[in-house]
Amino acid sequence: MIVLGLDTTGSACACALVNNGNVLAQKSEMIGRGHAERLAPMVHQLLQEARHKVSDIDQIAVCTGPGSFTGLRVALAFAKGLALPQKTPLIGLSALEVFAAQQDPLQNKDMTVFTDVKRGEVCLQRFNSGLAIGSAQTLKRDDADLCNATEFSGSISVPVMAWLSIGKHPDDFPAAPLYSRPPDAKLPGGVTPS
Repeated sequence: MIVLGLDTTGSACACALVNNGNVLAQKSEMIGRGHAERLAPMVHQLLQEARHKVSDIDQIAVCTGPGSFTGLRVALAFAKGLALPQKTPLIGLSALEVFAAQQDPLQNKDMTVFTDVKRGEVCLQRFNSGLAIGSAQTLKRDDADLCNATEFSGSISVPVMAWLSIGKHPDDFPAAPLYSRPPDAKLPGGVTPS
């Protein structure tokens, strides 16, 4: 199974093409901003390097966040646009889930992972033997029980995310954004959207 993995939730713009246990090609650039302009050419280069076409992709995996409000939507929108014409299955995985899998490759531990989402808050989630316990929560750092929790900072492994998506169904792992808080956007007149 050939899987394309995409992540634009942080400073990196990253993509990888995997086939079962092999990484066919991967690219990652620390760009900070400009994911929307860089992602499509990067995927094009990735496919050329791996000598594959879009029609060869059996599944797409995309990181749903938490992360940059604009950044995480770039990969989600691109993935949906790429998946739709070919009816390619699209799997959404959170950075917390991918990081937990990186920390527990045998999926036999009970662990809590968290990431700093600024403004004195953290987004955290518990995992038991690789399975998420409940959904991710955003809490004030002072209110969160971070004893024995593992902090995620930086970038996820996109090949790991792609492999992790194999065998998952889009209905159970939708490509929907995991926002750590509501948007700061205001309607005209300073009205907060509902």
